[in-house]
Amino acid sequence: MSGDYDRWFSNAMYVVTSKTEADGEDETIPPCRYRAEGKMENCYWERTSEAGEIIDSNFVTSARKITVTLRSSNGQFTSEGCNVWKPVE
Repeated sequence: MSGDYDRWFSNAMYVVTSKTEADGEDETIPPCRYRAEGKMENCYWERTSEAGEIIDSNFVTSARKITVTLRSSNGQFTSEGCNVWKPVE
């Protein structure tokens, strides 16, 4: 592929890194501000440290828009039951 494009992220656990490939087979997500939009019910997301300690999390029973900022100091980002996460410019 060539040209600029946004990568969207579905529900999963990701290693937060600005590197294109992380060690091992883990999925990666770059530090950035992300937004999930649309009808969401029972959406859970969390940001953790590299040691797995929860830095920030939220369980949303009903929402139309959720914004999360991932920092380079975060270790992982996990979401379940949320829509697709898209970078916010």
